[in-house]
Amino acid sequence: MTDIRQQIGASKAGRRFIAQMRYYNAGDFGKLRGFMRSGYYDLVLMQNPVERRLLDLKATRRLHGRLKIDQVETAEDYAIQLILKGEKGGARLRLQLKVNESYPHQVTHYAL
Repeated sequence: MTDIRQQIGASKAGRRFIAQMRYYNAGDFGKLRGFMRSGYYDLVLMQNPVERRLLDLKATRRLHGRLKIDQVETAEDYAIQLILKGEKGGARLRLQLKVNESYPHQVTHYAL
């Protein structure tokens, strides 16, 4: 697990993922809402608004519970692709996350 944490933590996209998953796994959707409003690129939110994203994540949490990294498929500086495992039923979900290269590295793509 330490190797996975180092791999994810070394990536700017990975650090965004870690922050978002901390709120998701804690069930703190208020903080997750704030994170998305400030941490997602405006054009991404125009395509899929924060409230719709939160509904999707709440449904995911009800179905699968908390998620943890099962496998790192790709960990680049500005993009990651991971396999996550749910605590309920052991479902495996693929997550893709990309951030822009300029600070503050806002999320430009998120798919679960």
